[in-house]
Amino acid sequence: MKMATENKNQLKTEKIESKLLLVFTQPATAKQISKKTGIPVNTCSYIIGKFAKDGILTCLNPNASGSRLYWLTESGILQKKKLSQKLNIKYAEPNLPNIDWQLYGWVCFSHRSMVIKVLTSAMQPAKVKRILMLQRINARISASNIRDVMQLLLSKKIVKPVKVKKQAYLRYELTELGNKLRQLLLRAETAL
Repeated sequence: MKMATENKNQLKTEKIESKLLLVFTQPATAKQISKKTGIPVNTCSYIIGKFAKDGILTCLNPNASGSRLYWLTESGILQKKKLSQKLNIKYAEPNLPNIDWQLYGWVCFSHRSMVIKVLTSAMQPAKVKRILMLQRINARISASNIRDVMQLLLSKKIVKPVKVKKQAYLRYELTELGNKLRQLLLRAETAL
């Protein structure tokens, strides 16, 4: 009986590991992988750590205290190809943009990514807050936090200020870099 339970657990672990490996289409955090797969964040973190130790994944921003970004090594890409063949799933070569992945890891932090994903046109921080309230009832970010995030994004050249005639306050819109980061953030959340 004990042997059957161990075999079941081993099969379940292999299935979760396979699902996690197949979902890597771009560098991602454990939280992004969790949202994409439905696997709990702590389980994703554990498996990602195991894959990093085994040389399947590598951390692209090892000095980050949070939002660590992982990507496949050459060995990981080979394993993903083999797994895709085994499961008869079409394998697509990753088409990654030329981007600063350290910066992408930095913007994956929840408040920063929330603001970037909402910025579809020139907006004031107050409008960003209103949109977040409409889209995400549980978004815990104040208008003051949004103003602070805007200043951080401005310092990294992710957003730029826009002055609108006869308007007292500046609006902010994404730069070309900001749009690339936004596309990556949205792509990281799309379902399997």
